[in-house]
Order: sequence, then structure tokens, then C-alpha cells
Amino acid sequence: MNIAAFLSYIIITSVTPGPSNLLMMNEARRYGFKGAWKFNSGILTGFALLGIVSGLFTAGLYQWIPVIEPYFKAAGALYLVYLAWKIGFPKAGSSQASELESSFYTGLLFQLINVKSILFFLTVMSVFIMPAAQSVSIMIFYTAVTIVLGWTALLLWSMFGSLLKNVWHRYDRIFRVVMAALLIYAASAILF
Repeated sequence: MNIAAFLSYIIITSVTPGPSNLLMMNEARRYGFKGAWKFNSGILTGFALLGIVSGLFTAGLYQWIPVIEPYFKAAGALYLVYLAWKIGFPKAGSSQASELESSFYTGLLFQLINVKSILFFLTVMSVFIMPAAQSVSIMIFYTAVTIVLGWTALLLWSMFGSLLKNVWHRYDRIFRVVMAALLIYAASAILF
């Protein structure tokens, strides 16, 4: 396995904006880092569960990944474009994230259906981990590395939301345009 490519993919994909990153940042912006912990811990738990399930799924269906991966990529890219539209052009007086109940289970459920995270884990497993896994312990190790680095990126977004909440309010429109552009970039990176 090319460790540099593996780590680069994980770090870049985890740090670029996605639904979980943006929701964690928004929760921290609204309630502070500690106040958002219930919701954010649900997202973190869901992220770990997705990693474990993806590992089991990929190991069991490894030969089918090349067949189904293009469909997952297309669906994920379309979902990111949709999120970019919703962030860049919100309805007046509406905030999708504020409509969510901030609970552990809401965060967990949201993460389990998050297309970006599903694609992230399927790609990591099928492109990097499975081809290099010579044993179950190696597969578990690299899956754990993936989860920990993903958690770190998610927590960074939450910290940014908490620390920069006044900046987000002041430059909301610019922030939305930049976030939408980054989501479009993420969608194009998935497809190409």
C-alpha cells in the first residue's frame, strides 16, 4: 500500500466540507463545543460504525466493488451538489441544520445515511485497505487509523464552529459561497 496516498486521501477527504463536518460546525456555532457534544458524539459513533460495517461489507463483497462503485460515486456526487445548492442558496429565514433535534440519536442516524461518509469508507476499503490487507489485524489497524483521522477532522470542524461563531455570523454569505464551492469540488473529486 502507498501510505502517502492512503493518508493523503483520508486527510483531504475528511477535512473537505461534507454534511457531517458542516452540521458539527453549525451545532458548535449554535451551542458551543460542549453544548453540541450530544449531537456530535452521535455523528462520531456513526462514523466509527460505518467504518466497521464498510470493512465487513467490503471484505465480503470485494469482487463486486468495481461493479457497484460507479453508482455510489454518482449518487454521492449528486448528493454533494444538492448540499452545495442548499448551502449556497438557502431559503429566506430557513436553516436546515437548525431544524434538527440536537440529540445523540439524530447525529447517529444522520451519519449512518451520510452518502459522503459511505463513499469515503467504501473507497478507502476497496482502493487502499483490501488490496494491501494480508491479515485481519492489518485490515483492523488501517480501518482504525481511518476512523481516528476522520474523527480528528470532524472535531476540528466542531472547534472551528465554536471558536469562530462571531465570524460566521458576520460573513455568512461569503462563508456559504465558499462552502458550496468546496462541496462542488468534493463532488468533482469523487467523479474524476
